[in-house]
Amino acid sequence: MICLRMMKKDFADWHDLKTKIQGAENSLFFREREIWLCYLGLNLGHEEDGKQELFLRPVIVFRKFSPNFFWGIPLTSKEKDGSYYYHSRFAGKVGTALLFQMRLMDRKRLFRKIGTMHHHKFLEMAGKVGLLLPNENPSI
Repeated sequence: MICLRMMKKDFADWHDLKTKIQGAENSLFFREREIWLCYLGLNLGHEEDGKQELFLRPVIVFRKFSPNFFWGIPLTSKEKDGSYYYHSRFAGKVGTALLFQMRLMDRKRLFRKIGTMHHHKFLEMAGKVGLLLPNENPSI
């Protein structure tokens, strides 16, 4: 049974936009360390949503796997501290990378490049991401 006590979200607008994005051509080229506004959409539960009518949110391209796929880390303007966050200046603004919400994304989510993260800050953040990953084989 699903509990519906959480804030009610209207997924219809996101579904309509997602359908248009899927059908559109996207030949954008991206690189690691770049910060893009991405169509993150309206997500479930406490996953980070996009904002406004285009459901956009800034995302750091953390790892590029192919011309189409990358791991993206969403950003928020709220200051958050802890091992699951990386607080820094991104694209000229102070913000926080939500390391625990890193996910695989398709380049169709890319809307517009807004900056590039400094190399040394990117390495510092990558080290923090590495601390979140297990160093041993999980028990089966």
